[in-house]
Amino acid sequence: MTRNTSDILLVAVNARYSHCAFAPRSLIANLGPLAPRAGLLECDLEITPLQLAERIAARSPRVVGFSVYLWNVRLIEATARLLRVVDPGMRLAAGGPELTADYPHADLFDTVIVGEGESAFRAFCEPVLTDGGDFPLSSVLINETGEAPASLALPYELYSDTDLARRTVYVETSRGCPFTCAYCTSAGTGLRLIPLVRLLPAFDELWRRGLRRFKFLDRSFNAPAEHACAVLDFFRSRVTEDTCLHLEIQPDRLHPDVLSRLAAFPAGTLHLEVGIQTLTPHVAATIGRSPDTARTLETLRVLTRETGATVHADLIFGLPGEDEHAFARGFNTLVTVCDPPEVQVNWLKGLPGTRFVREAQRLVLAFNPEPPYELLRSDAMDFATLSRIQRFARCWELVHNRGHFSEACLRLHALAGGDFYACYQALADHLCAAEGKLFAISRPRLAALLDDFLARPLPRPDHPSPESPLSS
Repeated sequence: MTRNTSDILLVAVNARYSHCAFAPRSLIANLGPLAPRAGLLECDLEITPLQLAERIAARSPRVVGFSVYLWNVRLIEATARLLRVVDPGMRLAAGGPELTADYPHADLFDTVIVGEGESAFRAFCEPVLTDGGDFPLSSVLINETGEAPASLALPYELYSDTDLARRTVYVETSRGCPFTCAYCTSAGTGLRLIPLVRLLPAFDELWRRGLRRFKFLDRSFNAPAEHACAVLDFFRSRVTEDTCLHLEIQPDRLHPDVLSRLAAFPAGTLHLEVGIQTLTPHVAATIGRSPDTARTLETLRVLTRETGATVHADLIFGLPGEDEHAFARGFNTLVTVCDPPEVQVNWLKGLPGTRFVREAQRLVLAFNPEPPYELLRSDAMDFATLSRIQRFARCWELVHNRGHFSEACLRLHALAGGDFYACYQALADHLCAAEGKLFAISRPRLAALLDDFLARPLPRPDHPSPESPLSS
Protein backbone atom coordinates (compact mmCIF):
# COMPACT_ATOMS: atom_id res chain seq x y z
CA MET A 1 0.00 0.00 0.00
CA THR A 2 1.35 3.45 -0.97
CA ARG A 3 1.65 5.83 1.96
CA ASN A 4 0.15 9.30 1.56
CA THR A 5 3.11 11.55 2.39
CA SER A 6 3.62 15.31 2.27
CA ASP A 7 6.73 17.42 2.82
CA ILE A 8 4.45 20.11 4.26
CA LEU A 9 1.38 19.10 6.24
CA LEU A 10 -1.27 21.58 7.36
CA VAL A 11 -3.30 20.31 10.31
CA ALA A 12 -6.81 21.55 11.09
CA VAL A 13 -8.79 20.32 14.09
CA ASN A 14 -12.30 21.58 13.41
CA ALA A 15 -15.05 21.97 15.99
CA ARG A 16 -17.18 19.61 13.86
CA TYR A 17 -16.53 17.41 10.86
CA SER A 18 -19.14 19.38 8.90
CA HIS A 19 -16.92 22.49 8.97
CA CYS A 20 -14.23 22.97 6.31
CA ALA A 21 -11.10 24.80 7.48
CA PHE A 22 -10.42 27.86 5.32
CA ALA A 23 -7.10 29.06 6.77
CA PRO A 24 -4.91 26.00 6.01
CA ARG A 25 -6.25 25.85 2.47
CA SER A 26 -5.27 29.48 2.01
CA LEU A 27 -1.79 28.75 3.36
CA ILE A 28 -1.36 25.90 0.87
CA ALA A 29 -2.65 27.98 -2.03
CA ASN A 30 -0.07 30.68 -1.25
CA LEU A 31 2.99 28.43 -0.98
CA GLY A 32 3.92 29.15 -4.59
CA PRO A 33 6.11 26.41 -6.09
CA LEU A 34 5.98 24.50 -2.80
CA ALA A 35 2.19 24.02 -2.98
CA PRO A 36 2.36 20.64 -4.78
CA ARG A 37 4.45 19.34 -1.88
CA ALA A 38 1.81 20.27 0.71
CA GLY A 39 -1.11 18.30 2.07
CA LEU A 40 -4.00 18.86 4.46
CA LEU A 41 -5.04 16.76 7.45
CA GLU A 42 -8.49 17.62 8.80
CA CYS A 43 -10.19 16.06 11.80
CA ASP A 44 -12.55 17.09 14.58
CA LEU A 45 -12.43 17.26 18.36
CA GLU A 46 -13.23 13.57 18.71
CA ILE A 47 -9.54 12.81 18.10
CA THR A 48 -7.01 12.44 20.94
CA PRO A 49 -3.50 13.96 20.92
CA LEU A 50 -1.97 10.49 20.54
CA GLN A 51 -4.22 9.65 17.60
CA LEU A 52 -3.47 12.98 15.94
CA ALA A 53 0.28 12.56 16.44
CA GLU A 54 0.04 9.09 14.89
CA ARG A 55 -1.80 10.40 11.83
CA ILE A 56 0.70 13.23 11.38
CA ALA A 57 3.73 10.98 11.76
CA ALA A 58 2.30 8.55 9.20
CA ARG A 59 2.49 11.31 6.57
CA SER A 60 6.26 11.81 7.21
CA PRO A 61 6.16 15.60 6.88
CA ARG A 62 9.24 17.78 7.22
CA VAL A 63 7.08 20.78 8.18
CA VAL A 64 3.81 20.72 10.12
CA GLY A 65 1.62 23.80 10.33
CA PHE A 66 -1.12 23.89 12.97
CA SER A 67 -4.19 26.12 12.67
CA VAL A 68 -4.87 27.09 16.28
CA TYR A 69 -8.21 28.25 17.65
CA LEU A 70 -9.91 28.57 21.01
CA TRP A 71 -11.51 25.13 20.71
CA ASN A 72 -8.38 23.19 19.75
CA VAL A 73 -5.44 24.98 21.38
CA ARG A 74 -4.90 22.54 24.25
CA LEU A 75 -5.23 19.48 21.99
CA ILE A 76 -2.68 20.92 19.55
CA GLU A 77 -0.25 21.78 22.35
CA ALA A 78 -0.46 18.21 23.64
CA THR A 79 0.08 16.86 20.12
CA ALA A 80 3.14 19.08 19.63
CA ARG A 81 4.67 17.71 22.83
CA LEU A 82 4.26 14.17 21.49
CA LEU A 83 5.72 15.02 18.08
CA ARG A 84 8.82 16.49 19.71
CA VAL A 85 9.51 12.99 21.05
CA VAL A 86 8.28 11.01 18.04
CA ASP A 87 10.32 12.99 15.48
CA PRO A 88 12.58 15.72 16.91
CA GLY A 89 13.59 16.78 13.39
CA MET A 90 10.06 17.65 12.35
CA ARG A 91 9.61 21.44 12.04
CA LEU A 92 6.48 22.67 13.80
CA ALA A 93 4.72 25.97 13.11
CA ALA A 94 1.55 27.31 14.69
CA GLY A 95 -0.69 30.22 13.79
CA GLY A 96 -4.21 31.46 14.25
CA PRO A 97 -6.24 33.97 16.28
CA GLU A 98 -5.41 32.14 19.52
CA LEU A 99 -1.73 33.11 19.30
CA THR A 100 -0.13 36.38 20.36
CA ALA A 101 3.39 37.74 20.67
CA ASP A 102 3.47 36.67 24.33
CA TYR A 103 1.92 33.23 23.78
CA PRO A 104 3.19 31.26 26.80
CA HIS A 105 3.74 27.95 24.99
CA ALA A 106 5.68 29.24 21.99
CA ASP A 107 8.58 26.95 22.89
CA LEU A 108 6.52 23.95 21.72
CA PHE A 109 6.93 25.15 18.13
CA ASP A 110 9.82 26.23 15.94
CA THR A 111 7.81 29.26 14.87
CA VAL A 112 4.63 30.94 16.06
CA ILE A 113 2.95 33.14 13.45
CA VAL A 114 0.96 36.07 14.84
CA GLY A 115 -1.50 37.63 12.42
CA GLU A 116 -2.34 36.56 8.88
CA GLY A 117 -0.03 33.74 7.94
CA GLU A 118 0.29 33.17 4.20
CA SER A 119 3.57 35.06 3.68
CA ALA A 120 5.11 34.07 7.01
CA PHE A 121 4.36 30.38 6.60
CA ARG A 122 5.84 30.30 3.12
CA ALA A 123 8.94 32.09 4.43
CA PHE A 124 9.20 29.46 7.16
CA CYS A 125 8.88 26.52 4.76
CA GLU A 126 11.21 27.65 1.98
CA PRO A 127 14.55 27.23 3.82
CA VAL A 128 13.54 23.83 5.17
CA LEU A 129 12.67 22.41 1.77
CA THR A 130 15.19 24.21 -0.43
CA ASP A 131 18.34 24.31 1.70
CA GLY A 132 17.71 21.27 3.84
CA GLY A 133 20.15 22.43 6.49
CA ASP A 134 20.17 24.37 9.71
CA PHE A 135 19.04 27.96 9.54
CA PRO A 136 18.09 30.65 12.05
CA LEU A 137 14.48 30.62 13.14
CA SER A 138 12.54 33.34 14.87
CA SER A 139 10.42 32.02 17.70
CA VAL A 140 7.65 34.47 16.78
CA LEU A 141 6.85 35.92 13.34
CA ILE A 142 4.49 38.89 13.53
CA ASN A 143 2.48 40.14 10.55
CA GLU A 144 1.34 43.55 11.78
CA THR A 145 -0.07 44.87 8.50
CA GLY A 146 -1.83 41.77 7.22
CA GLU A 147 -1.66 40.34 3.73
CA ALA A 148 -2.32 42.30 0.53
CA PRO A 149 -5.50 40.67 -0.80
CA ALA A 150 -4.76 41.66 -4.39
CA SER A 151 -1.71 39.39 -4.39
CA LEU A 152 -3.17 36.43 -2.51
CA ALA A 153 -3.93 33.21 -4.34
CA LEU A 154 -7.52 32.21 -3.64
CA PRO A 155 -7.89 28.71 -2.13
CA TYR A 156 -11.27 27.63 -3.44
CA GLU A 157 -10.04 24.95 -5.82
CA LEU A 158 -8.75 23.12 -2.73
CA TYR A 159 -12.33 22.40 -1.62
CA SER A 160 -13.22 18.92 -2.84
CA ASP A 161 -16.52 18.04 -4.48
CA THR A 162 -17.44 16.23 -1.25
CA ASP A 163 -16.71 19.41 0.72
CA LEU A 164 -18.97 21.43 -1.56
CA ALA A 165 -21.77 18.89 -1.38
CA ARG A 166 -21.78 17.95 2.30
CA ARG A 167 -19.89 20.43 4.46
CA THR A 168 -19.97 24.07 5.55
CA VAL A 169 -17.76 25.94 3.10
CA TYR A 170 -16.24 29.30 4.06
CA VAL A 171 -15.45 32.17 1.71
CA GLU A 172 -14.28 35.75 2.18
CA THR A 173 -14.57 39.02 0.28
CA SER A 174 -12.23 41.01 2.51
CA ARG A 175 -9.57 40.76 5.19
CA GLY A 176 -9.50 42.55 8.52
CA CYS A 177 -12.07 44.85 10.06
CA PRO A 178 -12.51 48.65 10.06
CA PHE A 179 -13.71 48.67 13.67
CA THR A 180 -11.91 48.46 17.01
CA CYS A 181 -14.22 46.45 19.28
CA ALA A 182 -12.47 45.72 22.58
CA TYR A 183 -13.49 42.04 22.69
CA CYS A 184 -12.54 41.09 19.12
CA THR A 185 -9.31 39.58 17.79
CA SER A 186 -9.80 41.36 14.44
CA ALA A 187 -9.93 44.85 15.97
CA GLY A 188 -7.64 47.40 14.37
CA THR A 189 -6.44 45.17 11.53
CA GLY A 190 -7.84 47.49 8.86
CA LEU A 191 -10.27 46.51 6.12
CA ARG A 192 -8.68 45.22 2.89
CA LEU A 193 -10.88 44.20 -0.02
CA ILE A 194 -10.29 41.26 -2.33
CA PRO A 195 -10.60 42.65 -5.88
CA LEU A 196 -13.93 41.77 -7.43
CA VAL A 197 -12.25 40.97 -10.74
CA ARG A 198 -10.64 37.96 -9.02
CA LEU A 199 -13.29 37.21 -6.44
CA LEU A 200 -16.42 36.88 -8.57
CA PRO A 201 -14.93 34.42 -11.09
CA ALA A 202 -13.82 32.26 -8.14
CA PHE A 203 -17.36 32.33 -6.72
CA ASP A 204 -18.71 31.53 -10.18
CA GLU A 205 -16.52 28.43 -10.33
CA LEU A 206 -17.75 27.31 -6.89
CA TRP A 207 -21.30 27.84 -8.11
CA ARG A 208 -20.60 25.85 -11.30
CA ARG A 209 -19.29 23.00 -9.13
CA GLY A 210 -22.57 22.91 -7.22
CA LEU A 211 -21.97 24.96 -4.06
CA ARG A 212 -25.13 26.72 -2.89
CA ARG A 213 -24.40 27.38 0.79
CA PHE A 214 -21.77 30.09 1.24
CA LYS A 215 -20.67 31.12 4.72
CA PHE A 216 -18.77 34.41 4.64
CA LEU A 217 -15.88 35.02 7.02
CA ASP A 218 -16.05 38.81 6.64
CA ARG A 219 -16.38 40.57 10.00
CA SER A 220 -18.27 43.45 8.36
CA PHE A 221 -19.76 42.24 5.08
CA ASN A 222 -21.66 45.48 4.46
CA ALA A 223 -18.55 47.71 4.57
CA PRO A 224 -18.01 49.24 2.10
CA ALA A 225 -21.41 49.32 0.43
CA GLU A 226 -20.21 49.25 -3.19
CA HIS A 227 -18.23 46.06 -2.65
CA ALA A 228 -21.08 44.38 -0.76
CA CYS A 229 -23.61 45.36 -3.43
CA ALA A 230 -21.50 43.81 -6.20
CA VAL A 231 -21.28 40.51 -4.32
CA LEU A 232 -25.00 40.51 -3.53
CA ASP A 233 -25.84 41.28 -7.18
CA PHE A 234 -23.72 38.30 -8.23
CA PHE A 235 -25.74 35.91 -6.06
CA ARG A 236 -29.12 37.55 -6.68
CA SER A 237 -28.75 36.89 -10.40
CA ARG A 238 -28.17 33.19 -9.72
CA VAL A 239 -30.32 32.48 -6.66
CA THR A 240 -32.09 29.12 -6.48
CA GLU A 241 -34.37 27.51 -3.92
CA ASP A 242 -31.44 25.85 -2.17
CA THR A 243 -29.21 28.95 -2.02
CA CYS A 244 -28.10 30.09 1.45
CA LEU A 245 -25.75 32.99 2.20
CA HIS A 246 -24.55 33.48 5.80
CA LEU A 247 -23.38 37.07 6.34
CA GLU A 248 -22.21 39.11 9.34
CA ILE A 249 -23.69 42.62 9.27
CA GLN A 250 -22.69 45.77 11.17
CA PRO A 251 -26.09 47.30 12.04
CA ASP A 252 -25.05 50.94 12.45
CA ARG A 253 -23.37 51.12 9.01
CA LEU A 254 -26.04 49.61 6.74
CA HIS A 255 -26.25 51.62 3.51
CA PRO A 256 -29.70 51.86 1.85
CA ASP A 257 -28.29 50.28 -1.33
CA VAL A 258 -27.19 47.23 0.64
CA LEU A 259 -30.54 47.04 2.43
CA SER A 260 -32.48 47.15 -0.84
CA ARG A 261 -30.44 44.25 -2.18
CA LEU A 262 -30.89 42.21 0.98
CA ALA A 263 -34.64 42.76 0.69
CA ALA A 264 -34.61 41.50 -2.92
CA PHE A 265 -33.59 37.96 -1.99
CA PRO A 266 -36.27 35.28 -1.60
CA ALA A 267 -37.32 34.44 1.94
CA GLY A 268 -34.98 32.02 3.66
CA THR A 269 -32.02 32.64 1.35
CA LEU A 270 -30.09 34.93 3.70
CA HIS A 271 -28.94 34.25 7.25
CA LEU A 272 -27.84 37.55 8.75
CA GLU A 273 -25.77 37.64 11.92
CA VAL A 274 -26.19 41.11 13.41
CA GLY A 275 -23.81 42.12 16.18
CA ILE A 276 -25.79 44.23 18.66
CA GLN A 277 -23.68 43.26 21.74
CA THR A 278 -25.25 45.88 24.04
CA LEU A 279 -28.07 48.43 24.07
CA THR A 280 -26.56 50.45 26.92
CA PRO A 281 -25.08 53.54 25.19
CA HIS A 282 -22.18 54.29 27.55
CA VAL A 283 -21.19 50.61 27.54
CA ALA A 284 -21.28 50.55 23.73
CA ALA A 285 -18.93 53.54 23.66
CA THR A 286 -16.56 51.86 26.13
CA ILE A 287 -16.21 48.72 24.03
CA GLY A 288 -15.79 50.52 20.70
CA ARG A 289 -19.33 50.13 19.36
CA SER A 290 -21.65 52.88 18.22
CA PRO A 291 -23.53 54.45 21.16
CA ASP A 292 -26.40 55.29 18.78
CA THR A 293 -28.51 52.40 19.99
CA ALA A 294 -31.68 53.90 18.48
CA ARG A 295 -30.16 53.61 15.00
CA THR A 296 -28.93 50.11 15.73
CA LEU A 297 -32.39 49.00 16.83
CA GLU A 298 -34.06 50.60 13.83
CA THR A 299 -31.70 48.82 11.45
CA LEU A 300 -32.39 45.50 13.14
CA ARG A 301 -36.13 46.16 13.05
CA VAL A 302 -35.98 46.87 9.31
CA LEU A 303 -33.89 43.76 8.63
CA THR A 304 -36.34 41.64 10.60
CA ARG A 305 -39.53 43.04 9.10
CA GLU A 306 -38.62 44.19 5.59
CA THR A 307 -36.41 41.36 4.36
CA GLY A 308 -37.01 37.65 4.10
CA ALA A 309 -33.74 36.95 5.91
CA THR A 310 -33.35 34.82 9.01
CA VAL A 311 -31.91 37.35 11.45
CA HIS A 312 -29.64 36.27 14.29
CA ALA A 313 -28.87 39.05 16.78
CA ASP A 314 -25.93 38.81 19.19
CA LEU A 315 -25.78 40.16 22.74
CA ILE A 316 -22.86 39.89 25.18
CA PHE A 317 -23.27 39.78 28.95
CA GLY A 318 -20.52 40.76 31.35
CA LEU A 319 -19.38 43.90 29.52
CA PRO A 320 -17.68 46.47 31.78
CA GLY A 321 -20.13 48.97 33.20
CA GLU A 322 -23.22 46.87 32.48
CA ASP A 323 -24.94 45.23 35.44
CA GLU A 324 -27.69 42.61 35.32
CA HIS A 325 -30.40 45.28 35.44
CA ALA A 326 -29.00 47.06 32.36
CA PHE A 327 -28.44 43.81 30.48
CA ALA A 328 -32.01 42.67 31.19
CA ARG A 329 -33.37 46.01 30.00
CA GLY A 330 -31.43 45.73 26.74
CA PHE A 331 -32.57 42.16 26.16
CA ASN A 332 -36.21 43.06 26.83
CA THR A 333 -35.97 46.02 24.47
CA LEU A 334 -34.41 43.95 21.72
CA VAL A 335 -37.16 41.33 21.85
CA THR A 336 -39.97 43.89 22.18
CA VAL A 337 -38.89 46.25 19.41
CA CYS A 338 -37.40 43.80 16.89
CA ASP A 339 -38.31 40.24 17.91
CA PRO A 340 -35.61 38.64 15.75
CA PRO A 341 -35.96 34.89 15.14
CA GLU A 342 -32.78 34.23 17.11
CA VAL A 343 -31.03 36.15 19.87
CA GLN A 344 -27.69 34.61 20.79
CA VAL A 345 -26.69 35.56 24.34
CA ASN A 346 -22.93 35.17 24.74
CA TRP A 347 -20.76 35.15 27.85
CA LEU A 348 -17.94 37.68 27.49
CA LYS A 349 -14.63 35.97 26.69
CA GLY A 350 -11.14 37.37 27.25
CA LEU A 351 -9.68 36.34 23.91
CA PRO A 352 -5.87 36.56 23.66
CA GLY A 353 -4.63 39.79 22.12
CA THR A 354 -7.81 41.79 22.61
CA ARG A 355 -8.01 45.16 24.33
CA PHE A 356 -10.11 43.67 27.11
CA VAL A 357 -7.24 41.35 28.02
CA ARG A 358 -4.60 44.09 27.74
CA GLU A 359 -6.65 46.46 29.92
CA ALA A 360 -8.27 43.89 32.21
CA GLN A 361 -6.85 45.38 35.40
CA ARG A 362 -7.95 48.92 34.58
CA LEU A 363 -11.41 47.75 33.55
CA VAL A 364 -11.75 45.42 36.58
CA LEU A 365 -12.20 42.30 34.45
CA ALA A 366 -11.07 38.84 35.58
CA PHE A 367 -11.07 36.02 33.02
CA ASN A 368 -10.68 32.26 33.20
CA PRO A 369 -7.06 31.59 32.12
CA GLU A 370 -8.17 28.40 30.33
CA PRO A 371 -10.14 28.28 27.05
CA PRO A 372 -12.75 29.48 26.38
CA TYR A 373 -11.62 32.31 28.73
CA GLU A 374 -14.99 33.21 30.26
CA LEU A 375 -15.32 36.32 32.37
CA LEU A 376 -15.30 35.43 36.07
CA ARG A 377 -15.89 38.89 37.52
CA SER A 378 -16.43 42.44 36.27
CA ASP A 379 -16.90 45.83 37.85
CA ALA A 380 -20.67 45.30 37.62
CA MET A 381 -21.24 41.53 37.98
CA ASP A 382 -19.91 38.85 40.30
CA PHE A 383 -19.53 35.20 39.32
CA ALA A 384 -22.91 34.20 40.76
CA THR A 385 -24.64 36.81 38.59
CA LEU A 386 -22.74 35.74 35.48
CA SER A 387 -23.66 32.12 36.13
CA ARG A 388 -27.31 33.04 36.59
CA ILE A 389 -27.37 34.88 33.25
CA GLN A 390 -25.69 31.92 31.58
CA ARG A 391 -28.49 29.66 32.84
CA PHE A 392 -31.00 32.12 31.38
CA ALA A 393 -29.08 32.13 28.08
CA ARG A 394 -29.08 28.34 27.92
CA CYS A 395 -32.81 28.22 28.62
CA TRP A 396 -33.49 30.84 25.93
CA GLU A 397 -31.44 28.81 23.45
CA LEU A 398 -33.25 25.56 24.24
CA VAL A 399 -36.77 26.93 24.19
CA HIS A 400 -36.75 29.92 21.84
CA ASN A 401 -33.80 29.87 19.43
CA ARG A 402 -34.08 26.25 18.37
CA GLY A 403 -37.65 26.75 17.20
CA HIS A 404 -39.14 23.52 18.52
CA PHE A 405 -41.70 25.12 20.86
CA SER A 406 -43.27 27.98 18.89
CA GLU A 407 -46.70 27.65 20.53
CA ALA A 408 -45.20 27.51 24.02
CA CYS A 409 -43.06 30.55 23.21
CA LEU A 410 -46.14 32.54 22.25
CA ARG A 411 -47.68 31.67 25.61
CA LEU A 412 -44.43 32.50 27.42
CA HIS A 413 -44.18 35.88 25.72
CA ALA A 414 -47.76 36.70 26.59
CA LEU A 415 -47.07 35.67 30.17
CA ALA A 416 -43.88 37.76 30.29
CA GLY A 417 -45.66 41.08 29.90
CA GLY A 418 -42.56 42.59 28.31
CA ASP A 419 -40.11 41.22 30.87
CA PHE A 420 -38.76 38.36 28.80
CA TYR A 421 -35.58 38.18 30.82
CA ALA A 422 -37.44 37.54 34.09
CA CYS A 423 -39.76 35.04 32.42
CA TYR A 424 -36.99 32.91 30.95
CA GLN A 425 -34.91 33.27 34.10
CA ALA A 426 -37.81 31.85 36.08
CA LEU A 427 -38.16 29.07 33.51
CA ALA A 428 -34.45 28.27 33.85
CA ASP A 429 -34.88 28.01 37.62
CA HIS A 430 -37.86 25.70 37.08
CA LEU A 431 -35.91 23.42 34.72
CA CYS A 432 -32.91 23.30 37.05
CA ALA A 433 -35.12 22.47 40.03
CA ALA A 434 -36.75 19.62 38.11
CA GLU A 435 -33.71 18.21 36.28
CA GLY A 436 -30.68 19.56 38.11
CA LYS A 437 -29.23 20.61 34.75
CA LEU A 438 -29.93 22.47 31.51
CA PHE A 439 -28.45 19.96 29.10
CA ALA A 440 -29.36 16.47 27.82
CA ILE A 441 -33.08 17.09 28.39
CA SER A 442 -35.16 15.23 25.81
CA ARG A 443 -37.62 17.23 23.75
CA PRO A 444 -40.70 15.44 25.16
CA ARG A 445 -39.46 15.99 28.70
CA LEU A 446 -38.76 19.65 27.97
CA ALA A 447 -42.26 20.05 26.52
CA ALA A 448 -43.77 18.57 29.69
CA LEU A 449 -41.71 20.89 31.88
CA LEU A 450 -42.83 23.87 29.78
CA ASP A 451 -46.48 22.92 30.22
CA ASP A 452 -45.95 22.59 33.96
CA PHE A 453 -44.27 25.99 34.13
CA LEU A 454 -47.00 27.69 32.11
CA ALA A 455 -49.64 26.35 34.49
CA ARG A 456 -48.07 28.22 37.43
CA PRO A 457 -48.08 31.92 38.36
CA LEU A 458 -44.95 33.67 37.05
CA PRO A 459 -42.62 35.06 39.74
CA ARG A 460 -42.08 38.80 39.29
CA PRO A 461 -38.51 39.81 40.17
CA ASP A 462 -37.63 43.49 39.82
CA HIS A 463 -36.24 43.56 36.29
CA PRO A 464 -36.80 46.52 33.96
CA SER A 465 -39.42 46.67 31.24
CA PRO A 466 -38.54 48.10 27.84
CA GLU A 467 -40.51 51.31 28.37
CA SER A 468 -37.39 53.48 28.31
CA PRO A 469 -35.00 51.28 26.38
CA LEU A 470 -32.28 53.63 25.26
CA SER A 471 -31.31 55.41 28.44
CA SER A 472 -27.89 54.59 29.85
